Amino acid sequence: MNFVIPLPKSRRGNTALLLFQCALTGFVMVKAMSDTSALCVAQAFEEFVYRRFGAPSLVRHDRDPRVMSEVFQAFAEMMQSRSRETLSYRPQANGQQERSVKTVMQSVRVDAEDLLQQDWDEIVERLVFATNNSQDTTRKETPFYLVHGWDAQSTLKAMASYLKGGFGKQSDALA
Repeated sequence: MNFVIPLPKSRRGNTALLLFQCALTGFVMVKAMSDTSALCVAQAFEEFVYRRFGAPSLVRHDRDPRVMSEVFQAFAEMMQSRSRETLSYRPQANGQQERSVKTVMQSVRVDAEDLLQQDWDEIVERLVFATNNSQDTTRKETPFYLVHGWDAQSTLKAMASYLKGGFGKQSDALA
């Protein structure tokens, strides 16, 4: 879990990005936020991680005060998850997530730095989808495949199938 701040204020009022990443699969999830209080971080964790995958055995994070707070620590204890912080000033201790933050941020900053673009929080989901569908050289699969068990069909591939004659059955459309 890692924060990416500060970002320019979006139309929706968001100024921060909270990034979650599975250590096993490399799967990334992000939450654009306007309020980065400890309570909001715990709520985002519950919404994006706990509701989708259940309680993790370990939550690794940097030494951000919002995550080190009593609120989040009580939440982790309630989930029966161990909470482990990385070493101070040592991003290598959580290298996989730091690389993901860098990748997402390079993409988001290109959009966010344009003063006319105030929709970075809408675009970031597409960027993360692309990241999750990129081949991982270490794991030899995409993070999306490792989590879901199938490869995501791209929009272009879906459109090409549709234009070639549509889908025969509803189950073909879901494949």
